[in-house]
Amino acid sequence: GRHAWTNKKIRTVADSLRPSIATWREAGPPKLDEDELRQALQWAMYPQRVASTQVVVYANKQHENLGLLTETSPFPLTVLTQEGEWKGTLDKLLAYWTYLRSVDDDAVVVFCDAFDVFGNGVDGHELLRRFFAFGRPIVLATEENVFPREVEAQAFAAVEAYGALGLGNASAASRFVNAGGIIGFGWALRRMYDDMQENMVAHMPELLQSHADMTGHWFLHAYDQYELWRFFIRHVFAIQDQGVKPLVALDTEQVIFGSTVLRKDNWPMLLGDDILGGVNGKHSIDVDVPLVFDAPQDLFEIRWCSARFAGRRIRPVFWHGNGPWKPAWQGLRDRLAAGGCFASPVAKPGYVLCEVPRKT
Repeated sequence: GRHAWTNKKIRTVADSLRPSIATWREAGPPKLDEDELRQALQWAMYPQRVASTQVVVYANKQHENLGLLTETSPFPLTVLTQEGEWKGTLDKLLAYWTYLRSVDDDAVVVFCDAFDVFGNGVDGHELLRRFFAFGRPIVLATEENVFPREVEAQAFAAVEAYGALGLGNASAASRFVNAGGIIGFGWALRRMYDDMQENMVAHMPELLQSHADMTGHWFLHAYDQYELWRFFIRHVFAIQDQGVKPLVALDTEQVIFGSTVLRKDNWPMLLGDDILGGVNGKHSIDVDVPLVFDAPQDLFEIRWCSARFAGRRIRPVFWHGNGPWKPAWQGLRDRLAAGGCFASPVAKPGYVLCEVPRKT
């Protein structure tokens, strides 16, 4: 609540902190102001040191959403880019891998999609509290469908093993890996991306291209998620069979990474018979179950410029409109904009543009 309250334990801690705070108030130059002291106390509350925070995206072109993400992100934004022809999300995977070479071990980094993600009015300290609550150095976004289908058999087995090992809720509606949202410490992300880079199928480009020729070139757009799934599968079975320490948690309740895409049969009370699923009511070539990309806007409640899906208790930190069609995500974005939740566009971009060398 808003009331100031205390007890013997609180007074003991406060009394022990007071001399240190007084010293910092008086130290200088430059002296810390009151806001800086409050921020310092918040950072000191976390169970581990956080050297810096950053949201990092990969963009192969300029896009209007980068301005929105800059404005709504709870951490400062860095945009990675590479010269040359875009070759699918392999570029993004390798850009993140390269970027992590220079990241502090104790930095907390969020990787998210650049063109269909915005912040949901949750501040950076609340994001960190939610991240630390998972008790793992990496948290992965989830969705309600296994994608791409090439990992399906092993994906179900890995999620089931994840639950059996007591690592998380393997029966939640949203329990399948989504590469559009990742948060973790620098050292842990580096370990995960090193493993992905070492084991990736793209080391055999002829095989990758022939598979894309056979299944459709949409597979190249899903390649980073394919490799993230392969890592998750390897990692879970290494925990099960070799006793490896768990590195990742799944955000099965979408408390950090929310998605506007719903699996129709997961929400029979919310998605009626008039909701057909698919893209414009037609089956999508790369999805095997009825997914709803155009969920009605009345399923998303907005309060104080922050939205919550009616089927979940907590408003997420980010909203992601994953998939080939984004009317629910766009509708939610536009409602928030109409409510004055986003400021006017600024003349200069508020993000840092960082070009990473292309791996040869």
